[in-house]
Amino acid sequence: MRGDEALSHAQSATLGAWRGFLGLIKRPGLKALYGPPQAFKTSLALACLEAQRGKAAYIGLGKHALCRRIDSGVDFFQVLNFREAVNLLQEFMTEGQGDWKIIVYDGFGSECVPLYCGMRERSVMQAALLVVSALKFIATKLSASVVVVTTETRRGRPLFYSVLSKRVERFVRISRGEDFVRASILTPQLLEEHVYLIPLDFIRGHQGGCVSTR
Repeated sequence: MRGDEALSHAQSATLGAWRGFLGLIKRPGLKALYGPPQAFKTSLALACLEAQRGKAAYIGLGKHALCRRIDSGVDFFQVLNFREAVNLLQEFMTEGQGDWKIIVYDGFGSECVPLYCGMRERSVMQAALLVVSALKFIATKLSASVVVVTTETRRGRPLFYSVLSKRVERFVRISRGEDFVRASILTPQLLEEHVYLIPLDFIRGHQGGCVSTR
């Protein structure tokens, strides 16, 4: 019985952590989820979309545009460059295409970094701010949760942090343990407020929107 009780307690703790994390993610507003490569950022975001059971959208940028759909109630959009990103966000802002409650914008920065080839840093930062401001507007207009997913720089901050910090309400840093994902909830100043430990098997079991390589 002790073994069964321990297993039941572990399952309850896992479910509690997941519900707490999901409740925060589903809260309306703009959030940024970031972390190093292979930290299961995309997988965790997709698990959140699947848990919404409809009224959810996934915008894949760069390599995330290749995310393959399975049977899901999630609306998928592909973006390959900055122009496509701006055009799609303009459609969201003016037409309000769907009654979405969660929108994941996965790969933020991949649409802006190539602009460095022909633009000064200030102009690239302004372009990134345009994207983030549009996402903030969409979150407010739809009373939805918009989650920006991006990578982590060598300084341990989100890519384009100086831009994101102007509009994002909460940051979520994702790191991977041996068999779990650590989700640290941070203020706009990147001060830790709370931590959720979510088993990898639990994330895989709740991911049904598409197949991701991350």
